[in-house]
Amino acid sequence: MNAMILAAGLGTRLGSIGRSTPKALIDVGGRPLLERSLDYLQRQGISRVVINLHHHAARIESFLRSYDGQLQVVPVREQQLLGTAGSVRNALQHLEPGPFLVLYGDVLVEEPLDSLIEFHLRTRPLATLAVHEAESAEGKGVVEVDATGRVRSFAEKERRDPGRVLINAGIYVLESEMLAPIAPGFACDFGEDVFPRAVARGSAIFAFRLADPVIDIGTPDGLALARSRASAGAAAAGGGPARL
Repeated sequence: MNAMILAAGLGTRLGSIGRSTPKALIDVGGRPLLERSLDYLQRQGISRVVINLHHHAARIESFLRSYDGQLQVVPVREQQLLGTAGSVRNALQHLEPGPFLVLYGDVLVEEPLDSLIEFHLRTRPLATLAVHEAESAEGKGVVEVDATGRVRSFAEKERRDPGRVLINAGIYVLESEMLAPIAPGFACDFGEDVFPRAVARGSAIFAFRLADPVIDIGTPDGLALARSRASAGAAAAGGGPARL
């Protein structure tokens, strides 16, 4: 299976940090987040990764030229931002046939994905979304499912009453048919546009619950938490590099 990392975003939620540094290259525990993401995907058995670029694209390309891991990495520049779904549609020609993994470039995850991938290959919906439980939905995309795990609705960053919810983790396994209705070059997002419309059409989209939360480093609080976890992991390993 091959994968795509979404790394084109402007990082506006991080203020001056996001303006000066692409989120993919922000330091987390002494290593750029993108380096951690590539190592993580390699550990999941991924062999080929497409990465979309826009904000500070030249800096990310420079980093990728020095990458010496085992993955085949294919950078794809976007002249204008196309949104999460539009970006994947734009890169379909670079992705090999068959289902593929999508990983948001501003999330930090350590949980193995073999069960997620096996679930998708067994049930073969158009999309399988990784979700995790959270006490608060503030600033997050909420996924509502039925008893079988089939997605019934989405709520993107809306105000909600307190209580446990399922949060979109920013990790998907997709069939290429999921992107077929999108015109090339059209800007759109998964959570706001593509997934809700697919559900409305009756298409099969399932949620797969992760045991642990995924950290969104795209906010100051999330970045601080990720760095704290990385420091704690390094200390527990006797000072070696943390593997999140």
